[in-house]
Amino acid sequence: MKIYSLIDEFYSFFPCVLTLGIFDGVHVGHKKIIENLIFRSHNQNQKKYCSVLLTFHPHPKEILNSDKKFLYLNTLPERIYKLKKTGIEHLIVHPFTTTFSKLRTKDFLKKILHPKFKIKKIITGYDSHIGRNRDNSYEELKKLSHIYGVKVYQVRPYKLRKKIVSSTKIRESISLGNIQWANQALGYFYTLSGYVIEGKGIGRMINFPTANLQVDSKKMIPKKGVYAVKINYLNNIYLGMLNIGINPTIDQENKKIKIEVHIFDFFDNIYGKKIDILIIHIIREEKKFNSIQELRKQICIDKINVQKFFSCEKKN
Repeated sequence: MKIYSLIDEFYSFFPCVLTLGIFDGVHVGHKKIIENLIFRSHNQNQKKYCSVLLTFHPHPKEILNSDKKFLYLNTLPERIYKLKKTGIEHLIVHPFTTTFSKLRTKDFLKKILHPKFKIKKIITGYDSHIGRNRDNSYEELKKLSHIYGVKVYQVRPYKLRKKIVSSTKIRESISLGNIQWANQALGYFYTLSGYVIEGKGIGRMINFPTANLQVDSKKMIPKKGVYAVKINYLNNIYLGMLNIGINPTIDQENKKIKIEVHIFDFFDNIYGKKIDILIIHIIREEKKFNSIQELRKQICIDKINVQKFFSCEKKN
């Protein structure tokens, strides 16, 4: 897969089949669009088309609603990595700016898409919007397609448990602690990645040493609570339990969210090392206890519950 940081950098000898969008999460709905893109780029009538995915960064909501903090399902490197695995030939990550947002759909097609990409086919999702008025891309492109000899295809929404899969709904599920639906909608376990930093050492004092993770400040963090997780360290997978919260029993002054993972049967010093935490299942919500002794007792129960969960998962 070739990667370009600007539309102007792209060049192909062959006409293109194109899809465009943010693709945050690269979830199962996105993959249906990409599968359609690749299918329609295959040799048809002895003609060679190349598959092109045009995405944007930052997210339009981050630029157009700058007063609200926008959180991503994937960091940009994560998104690129996941898109690379889909099999597309060309990936363009174009900067999204306020100037770019003012382009009308017809101008975008006439001045940029058509001349630059030699487009033969465009694949859109059910809710794709482009242009300054957030036009429905399928309807608008369909109106313009005959002028430029472009075929436009729309991929139907993908539903999971009668709910349409979208990046917005996945964010909502993660924020509510419904991590299992989110994982199914993503098609993989939601992951927090980062470097291990020093904490206050309280976990070690109560016989539950934890690795404190520093994640990207724009990454979506799940609901506060205790989770069953798998940890990827140097391509080895370990089981563990994750706590996301403010440690209300111990640290009542600092309201900053902390991400701490206790890795089962693991004794290496990993300060400064990068780890990936795959979030599997929520065990309980965050709770304040009357003493550290009560907290330690609950953590022991949490560990048993996490081990039971993985034991049942293994049997299934």
